[in-house]
Amino acid sequence: MRRAFRRRPPGLSALCFAGLLAMPFGGPAASQSDPFGALYTPPPGTTPAQDASSGRTGSTSVSGAVGRSYVGAESGGQVSLAQLDMMPATAPPLPVALQGQSTRYLANRPKIAIPGYTLAFVQGASASAFGGGAGLDTSQRRTQIATRLIGVTDEMARDLADEAYADLVRQLEAAGFEVVDPAAQQASEQMQGLARYEAPVGGQGIIDSRATKAWVVYGPRHLPPIKGHAFETGMGAVAASGALMRFGRASRDLDAIIISPRLLIDYIDMESTGRRTYSGSASVDAELRFGINPKSQVDFVWGNNSGGAMPGWFTTKGAFTPQPFGILAQTADRSDSIATHNALVSVGFGSIYRQSLVYDAEVSPKRYAALSRAAIQGFNAALVAEIRKARGQ
Repeated sequence: MRRAFRRRPPGLSALCFAGLLAMPFGGPAASQSDPFGALYTPPPGTTPAQDASSGRTGSTSVSGAVGRSYVGAESGGQVSLAQLDMMPATAPPLPVALQGQSTRYLANRPKIAIPGYTLAFVQGASASAFGGGAGLDTSQRRTQIATRLIGVTDEMARDLADEAYADLVRQLEAAGFEVVDPAAQQASEQMQGLARYEAPVGGQGIIDSRATKAWVVYGPRHLPPIKGHAFETGMGAVAASGALMRFGRASRDLDAIIISPRLLIDYIDMESTGRRTYSGSASVDAELRFGINPKSQVDFVWGNNSGGAMPGWFTTKGAFTPQPFGILAQTADRSDSIATHNALVSVGFGSIYRQSLVYDAEVSPKRYAALSRAAIQGFNAALVAEIRKARGQ
């Protein structure tokens, strides 16, 4: 689809620009129902499946751009959620590559203990770009795209966290490893003393490219997220040092290597031209892309006989799939008014303009869950393979 650019003369002052921020947000989502939705949905009077989506259609990619004489947005890749609901409820494990540090420690205890499994989901993302207009403060351009994930409930996320833990235990035992069961772990004084979150915990940061992303962290119902191992940023990450010391002593007491996986599921790829002072244009692109964010990692600890904690870890460059799972539907246009801008320019003000677009990233719950399981199984399989390699199997 070609951009529908709207031309306007240059000019708008910072004073008038601040006034435009008070303008009301845009209206309802710019999407539509699938005209063939009746072919996929239950007959009237019946109850839809719990994992059914809204059935509407939308795009899989969007972009925004501003320049000295234009502003525009475009979308591409029309998809129907109703059609996605009909796709298979299973998907093959995602191929994942892990890079390890200090992996020799994995062979120093016969058993394996898993005190928790951190499973997090990116649930919001935004990116912006700025063009300074050749350094002139009277001709600045800015564009921003923000998205939020729709269709993933807390219950669904907790179910997937339970499955992630159970799948890792299953794969380890199938490979011949002895895994310490949760009851035996909790009998350890060191494990009892681990600080845990009582409820799902959120975080945010610039974790890839120039996009700011927000996520929510879950753990298995019987093993809530461990503080310091829940994708914290800033001072929240300090708790990891306390957990490390407890892991070291628990490793000695249980005669086991302590393993703590952290898996971050992502839904979108965002690119931006960034901040360019000597350019009169700026653009942001967003595309739905399901996968494992590179921030994911696995920590492990070997506790020596003195109770010391010897840490190691696995990192990944991420793993993604082109398989469809959702749509982007515009819910708000918070951009400056073109008409007001042109009127102010005509009376001698500068040309400062901001474009701001907001989208729902609505998923087919069944399809999203299927791909989440594929990511979990692939991540766990890669970890088990690395442990076997470290132990010479």
